[in-house]
Amino acid sequence: MRKPWPQEVNDWLVENVPGRTTREVTELINCQGFDKRYSMTFTENMIKGAKNRLHIKSGTPRGLPKGSSLLYPEGMEAYVRSIAAGRKADEIARMVSEHFGIEFTVKQCRAYKKNHDIKSGVDCRFVKGQEPPNKGKPMTPEQYEKARPTMFKKGNVPANHMNVGDISRTTDGYLIKKVQEDGIQRERWDFLHRLIWEEHNGPIPEGKMVSFLDGDKDNCSIDNLVLIDNEINLELNRRKLRQPEAELTHTGVNIAKLSIATRKAKQRRKKGNT
Repeated sequence: MRKPWPQEVNDWLVENVPGRTTREVTELINCQGFDKRYSMTFTENMIKGAKNRLHIKSGTPRGLPKGSSLLYPEGMEAYVRSIAAGRKADEIARMVSEHFGIEFTVKQCRAYKKNHDIKSGVDCRFVKGQEPPNKGKPMTPEQYEKARPTMFKKGNVPANHMNVGDISRTTDGYLIKKVQEDGIQRERWDFLHRLIWEEHNGPIPEGKMVSFLDGDKDNCSIDNLVLIDNEINLELNRRKLRQPEAELTHTGVNIAKLSIATRKAKQRRKKGNT
């Protein structure tokens, strides 16, 4: 179910939609600070949907030229497109303000580019090894006091820290065990059922998977685990050979293997007769 919009946003639309086009409303609403208060950035399709939902009519004439806007000067879209490549939003906003003699903020610029699908091609993410511009610069007393309550103390251990050997659960229900402190998440954690299989049988061959015979992801007993490949897994699902009882599913695995072998043998005979 779609989460309802805040009443403040709906009230703003009721008051400001009449007399404005959808594009004008979209550009204007993205300057109201709703992105900070509600983490909402609006598109024209979102505004159209809201107008229908709230039964609001703009009352503006249809047939405006594509790209036109009653809020911004004529020719602004073409100008922004011509200067956008390789420039960040703050530089584009400054150039637009100077060119048209209007106040065009960075926030407006970002919303305008998004609404008009204008790409700058600038990757603002930090790359590995890149030094932040404030490295080595001390904080002002005001900045320090503001940040101090949330600073980590040296040697601090987070309250939710888990030790090596602890068990957790993934969002899709699999049990995972912490195997080391360092590294990325997939290096620090491993699936418990895979670990138990490897303890008894050695490394899992490439292309194989460990499956639960009774379908219970909490039951990581070695007697409930079976090593299969994608082809057998597909056959089990296709022929509905998985059962809540481990012994029945184990039989289903053997049936799946026999079915696959029979099908391949028929294909070889058919190929040999052609």
